[in-house]
Amino acid sequence: MNRRSLLGATAMTAVGLAMSPSHTLGQQPSIKERLLGTWMLVSIEAVRQDRGRSPLFGADPKGIAVFDRNGHYIISVMRSDRPAFAANDRMQGTAEENKATSQGTITYFGTYSVNETDRTMVIDIDASSFPNWNGTAQERLVTITEDVAAIGDRRLKLTVPPASTGGAAIEALWRRAK
Repeated sequence: MNRRSLLGATAMTAVGLAMSPSHTLGQQPSIKERLLGTWMLVSIEAVRQDRGRSPLFGADPKGIAVFDRNGHYIISVMRSDRPAFAANDRMQGTAEENKATSQGTITYFGTYSVNETDRTMVIDIDASSFPNWNGTAQERLVTITEDVAAIGDRRLKLTVPPASTGGAAIEALWRRAK
């Protein structure tokens, strides 16, 4: 392909992208559109009113969050330093092993909706590894940022505000899976 053809093809591609209905020139995609896909956990912390932070799942937590176009999600977070069970059978865990697993893991799934104006998400929990959450709805503040220096490095922060009676906010920071 000669240089003139290459420049013409590049210009036509740019025009096509600019004319795309969901990404008109100068208009950001919606939060829901930017949220879609798979995210890997970076950190999850309690943020106290004095701005002090405490990790909730250890120094190197592992996790995944997936949000689909039909409004379904799954979130799973766990400590990376959970001890292995002595018996190689999850049904044969000791009380201590089961406690470490229970306290070091949270998984939940269901449906979600996004309020673009408030930049919030409501997650309706169908089921959770913490049974008290089954059938509940929870709100998250949503912040999605792009690191222009690192092409395609998108970050998602989901914040659970502190209860009206006080306490800590919970901040989970995710990066777009590659």
